[in-house]
Amino acid sequence: MSRYEQPRYTVVVSRPDYEIRLYESYLAAETIVDGDFGSTGNVAFRRLAAFIFGRNSHSLRMNMTVPVTHQPNGDGTHRYRFVMERTYSELSLPRPVDDSVKITRVPAGLYAARSYRGSRSEGRFRRQEAELVAALADAGVELTGTPAVAVYNGPATPPPLRRNEVLVPIASHEAQAA
Repeated sequence: MSRYEQPRYTVVVSRPDYEIRLYESYLAAETIVDGDFGSTGNVAFRRLAAFIFGRNSHSLRMNMTVPVTHQPNGDGTHRYRFVMERTYSELSLPRPVDDSVKITRVPAGLYAARSYRGSRSEGRFRRQEAELVAALADAGVELTGTPAVAVYNGPATPPPLRRNEVLVPIASHEAQAA
C-alpha cells in the first residue's frame, strides 16, 4: 500500500487479469497538453506540481497523492490529473493561478484496473491496455470511456519496482457479468 493518499474504492470483482473497482467521487487538478505520449509528461507534471506546491490562490503547499493519471485522448492531446486530498472540498480547495490547470470533480463510478510493473512507456501501456480491453471484451464488459495509465511511483523508483495500472471506466450493469 502507498504512503500517499489515494482515491477510495471497493473491489467489486477480482480476476487474474484485472479488477473491477467502485471508486468514490474525488477532486482532481488536471491539465491538457498537446504532443506525443512521451513528451507531454514533463510539461503536465510541472504545471500540476506548481499548483500543489503553492502556485495557487492561497499560496498553500499541499501533499502529493497517487496516482497521477495520464489519458491519451486520441486527438494529439493528453489529460493529466493529480488527485486532491480528501480534506479539501470544492469550496476550500485553493484555485489554480495558471489557466491551464483546472479543478474537476471525478464522479463515482466503476473502473476496470489492470496492474503492471515497469516503465511507463507508451509501448508498455498500449500492450497492457490491449490485454485489459481483450479480457473485458471476453467477459462482455462494456467500456464507457478512454483508458488511462495510473502511475503510483516517482521517477527515482527503479522500473521493476514501479506500480502502474491501466484504468478504464465501464458500464455499471457490466460488473455482474464480469
